[in-house]
Amino acid sequence: MHILYFHQYFCPPDGAGGTRSYEMARRLVEAGHCVTMVTSSAFFPDTYGLKRTTRLSLDGIDLVVLRVPYGNSMGFVRRILAFFQFAIRATWTGLKIDNPDLVFATSTPLTIVFPGFITSRVKAAPMVFEVRDLWPDLPIAVGALKNPVAKWLARRLERFAYAVSSHVIALSPGMKDGIVSNGVSEESVTMIPNASDTHLFRVPADLGESFLYRHPHLSAGPLVTYAGTLGHINGVSYLVEVAEAMRTLKPDVKFLICGDGAEHDTVKELARHRGVLDENLWMVPPCPKSDMPEVLSASTIAVSLFRDLPEMRHNSANKVFDALAAGRPIAVNYGGWQAELIESRGAGVVLPPGDPVQAAQELAEFLDDGDGLLRAREQAAALADSRFNRDKLAGELRTVLEQVVATEPAAKKRRSRSRALKRVFDIAASAIGLAVLSPVLVGISIAILIKMGRPVFFAQQRPGQKGRPFTLLKFRTMSQSTDTSGALLADSDRLTPLGQFLRKTSLDELPELFNVLIGDMSLVGPRPLLMEYLPYYSAEQARRHDVRPGITGLAQVRGRNALTWEDKFDFDITYVDTQSFALDLRILWETIAVVLGGKGVAAEGHATMPRFDEIMARREGAEDD
Repeated sequence: MHILYFHQYFCPPDGAGGTRSYEMARRLVEAGHCVTMVTSSAFFPDTYGLKRTTRLSLDGIDLVVLRVPYGNSMGFVRRILAFFQFAIRATWTGLKIDNPDLVFATSTPLTIVFPGFITSRVKAAPMVFEVRDLWPDLPIAVGALKNPVAKWLARRLERFAYAVSSHVIALSPGMKDGIVSNGVSEESVTMIPNASDTHLFRVPADLGESFLYRHPHLSAGPLVTYAGTLGHINGVSYLVEVAEAMRTLKPDVKFLICGDGAEHDTVKELARHRGVLDENLWMVPPCPKSDMPEVLSASTIAVSLFRDLPEMRHNSANKVFDALAAGRPIAVNYGGWQAELIESRGAGVVLPPGDPVQAAQELAEFLDDGDGLLRAREQAAALADSRFNRDKLAGELRTVLEQVVATEPAAKKRRSRSRALKRVFDIAASAIGLAVLSPVLVGISIAILIKMGRPVFFAQQRPGQKGRPFTLLKFRTMSQSTDTSGALLADSDRLTPLGQFLRKTSLDELPELFNVLIGDMSLVGPRPLLMEYLPYYSAEQARRHDVRPGITGLAQVRGRNALTWEDKFDFDITYVDTQSFALDLRILWETIAVVLGGKGVAAEGHATMPRFDEIMARREGAEDD
């Protein structure tokens, strides 16, 4: 299947951020699926040299990267503008992607639902929506979203996102409960948390030793590492206060903060003010994900932090899963499902959120317990290898997406919608054409009466859709001349100068607009041939009758009667297999040039086209001989 994947904050493996989308998309490609990722430049290093729109391939993932700057240090208004800027550009980009089978839109932000919804409807593909945060609960909780009207609109947008999705992916049990509480059936929500990339983080011990060798100030004692965003919601100042209290309790413990964000300067100033900066706490820029394995390998324990908000207890922090993947104990200062998991499995320690002094005491006791540290490392590695294994969870996601596509096949929807649109267009265009061209139709009729007499029209039964016969109408182009025995003369002898003109200009086809109007024909499709040809078609050639016959078609703009019968039928079958409204419009446009050029009206050496049944009969006779 072809997955059109929207994620504003896709991070490549050499970027500094969560790589869930990269890891999931890479595994979908490995499973044989096609993934087109539409994302922004937010987490791409400068080495990519991104332009306004950059197309590139990364481990089989087709990436369309839109330059839309974003950073946690941006003000709220600038971030909102970045959200909508990306949503608009991503929508336009998505609409130009050919025939996806599924649209997968992952938050945050919630505005990702706009490109997801619009492209899924235009492309007739089901949408799966992935919820990474209970937005707008979080911005409301931290006071970023205060206006009552804005809150109401955000809530409506959240419910809209769930309503237009065929399935919803939640990253935690609490997120799933929140989605279900908004009226989504439990069967339509699947919980797939963040995962542990053991293939990346399970590294030899000497890699961590090498890191400590290059940073000797971190090597003389246990190392406590926070690697992540320093945003308002993270409350990393808490770790500064823990480090201050730890200087008295256990002076050899070192703290490393690796990251950036809106509160970077605030945290750094607090560390300086409390006398811990570059004493027992160091701050460094964010590391690419590819460099994190050696940092965690050097660490005694990793830390995940959030402000003490009930809404944050449903989070699925990447920092926790990276620590598990590295086989490192994890310390958190918040409640919820991750804290319960850490406590129940003994994979780390849960620190009191509002008391950094007590937190320092508990952390010091944990670090002093050598056997406990060893058990915590074993439990962390066991969780990463089993419950949170990336391959396992990627397989669960793939199963959900494949089931949605199987239940709601986009190709079938597109064909159905294209047929409906095609019929509406046929009716409108033929009605308008008959009205506008009525003077021409009358003029040609009078000319035929004068030059050839009655009848004006040539009416003949032809096979239509499914081979059902209908009466084809054309202007008459041949005389009724016969030989002495009463048999009609050859086409070349009966084709009149007026008829030749009508055929060359294709004006003889105009009455077929009546056939289009009443539904026997379409403007575009395989040309309706003779009833006598039906027994001679192969099973493949007979598929040309799976659609309505047309006034013009792919064969008519690729050579018309100058083609061999076999080439004509090949073009007809190609049209049947690839028909779309866009293709019809292209054929109609090309027909104008063909008609004006007057090429391919007749086969070489013939007044019109040699009969297919006669050719096949001669071949069969030759085979019998």
